[in-house]
Amino acid sequence: MAGAGKKFLDAGFSFPKPLIDIKGKPMIQWVVENINTDAKFIFIVLKEHLEKYNLNYLLKLIAPGCEIVALEEPTQGAALSVLAASHLFDDEHPIAIVNSDQVIDWNSNEFFYAMAADECAGGIVTFESTHPKWSFVKTGDDGFVTEVAEKKPISNQATAGVYYFQRGSDFVKYARSMIDSDTRTLGEFYVCPVYNELLKEKKKMRAFPVKKVWSLGTPEDVHAFLEYHKDHD
Repeated sequence: MAGAGKKFLDAGFSFPKPLIDIKGKPMIQWVVENINTDAKFIFIVLKEHLEKYNLNYLLKLIAPGCEIVALEEPTQGAALSVLAASHLFDDEHPIAIVNSDQVIDWNSNEFFYAMAADECAGGIVTFESTHPKWSFVKTGDDGFVTEVAEKKPISNQATAGVYYFQRGSDFVKYARSMIDSDTRTLGEFYVCPVYNELLKEKKKMRAFPVKKVWSLGTPEDVHAFLEYHKDHD
């Protein structure tokens, strides 16, 4: 939620992307309801949006007990934005880092159960696509991840923007390792490539395939989502 949302502003939308109305609900409410699990939510937002649009009231309404971390300005990538909240999860408890602009056709609790049952150090929700706008995973015959790549289709398994780590402290450790090595994509530090740092140490990671993912990242994406639901409601 800590991006500028330039594509929506350029298209004439007056509210930031997380507040874009979709069938009577702001986008971020769709995402929270889609996660649909009993968890403590941490939202990372721009301070400007927090103050201008009273985001704290909305976020606490849709996710009671949540924590909100406000950034002065956009960072050089999602991994850095997440690290800004690391004081809230740098411990032995699991975390899931979730994009704020997608809806997934899934049972979220099946995903979290599968990760815990396999004692995976990491897990990624995937779907079939080869478009280079996504990040991708490559898996072995056993279903475990062997490589990830950002914006490079190394397989037909694209990631759906849900990134699980068995320990929050693992994300902190390996994200910092990635940043120290200046591993960027298009000039930014993304979350998905952090998993390559885990794989270097032979950590076990599983892909969790789902049938359908709707990105809501652009006005065109939102239109496609609305058209789909108009035909399927």
